[in-house]
Amino acid sequence: MSGFATSLNTWLLRVARVAFWMAFLVVLAGSVVRMTGSGMGCPDWPKCFGLMVPPTEASQVTWQEGETYEAGRMLVAHDQLWVAQRDLTAEDFLLEQARGDWQPYTKHDYAVFNPVHTWVEFINRLLGALAGLPALLLFVLAALARDMKTWLLSLLALVALGFVAWLGKLVVDGNLIPHSITIHMLGALAILCVDSVIVQRLRGLTVRWHRSARWALALALLVTLGQILTGTEVRELVDALLKDGLGRPDLAASLADNYLLYLIHRSGYWVVLGAHAFWMLRMGPFGQRHVLRARNLVAALLVAQLITGLLFAYGAFPAWAQPIHLLMGLGVFLASWGLFWRTTSR
Repeated sequence: MSGFATSLNTWLLRVARVAFWMAFLVVLAGSVVRMTGSGMGCPDWPKCFGLMVPPTEASQVTWQEGETYEAGRMLVAHDQLWVAQRDLTAEDFLLEQARGDWQPYTKHDYAVFNPVHTWVEFINRLLGALAGLPALLLFVLAALARDMKTWLLSLLALVALGFVAWLGKLVVDGNLIPHSITIHMLGALAILCVDSVIVQRLRGLTVRWHRSARWALALALLVTLGQILTGTEVRELVDALLKDGLGRPDLAASLADNYLLYLIHRSGYWVVLGAHAFWMLRMGPFGQRHVLRARNLVAALLVAQLITGLLFAYGAFPAWAQPIHLLMGLGVFLASWGLFWRTTSR
């Protein structure tokens, strides 16, 4: 292999790792958005109140006499969002309404400005846009390296990234409609999975396992994915209950009394734990260092999952534990997924 080809492969691996961690950072930011209730901090997409740089104070989203507004600018008035239909200098809001300079925003009825929510959501979107840069660079480098498999995988990651961005717009336009957030989460997980496969291919670290151990790991992956899905749905139930005014200390009892899905998710942890313990036992106590590291990471994350789960059940459902619980679950899946792609059957 020539020096140029070796250097290109080195850069491919570096960029693939950056793409993976940027995607993970976007998921982290998204979980913070959920934790803080900032999903509608920017009521439009891709801009925020019609601005490229989000507003920081209420005066920027309320009608101000003498202020110049560009077409597309959004204001909050009379508990509704209004969109400027043309460039104008404000003189009389009622008169401007009457002649059609301002039209109601009809995609949803959310009309609240909270600067903290706005900037949390904006940072989430900004990270999502930045995550596209290493993904695009990886696509280009794979083409230059003539690595067809990596090129196809990077293309798949780009398509998934575009899908998640498009779905993000639908989530905002629908004011966080049920199940769309779960699908959005699955799209982000798909990106992470593809990026992980690319990294494992480029690293070239493989180990031969007994077929039963690899099948046990595959089963653990399926069970973990199911747990992530039910957890995301439970999270939507939690958001709905909080919106209805239920206090956090009462969440666990209300969920347990009224929602079978919550009981399935709560009990499902033990199924996940058993599935992972099974492949670890089949693997045996010895192995290559990178395999043992992955196994130990999965074990540690499972313990962290249990701790945060207990906090939900007995610790008043703290908001700060929710993104940690999600990230630990994703970590279990992704660490196991990466290990699966580093193994072959014998």
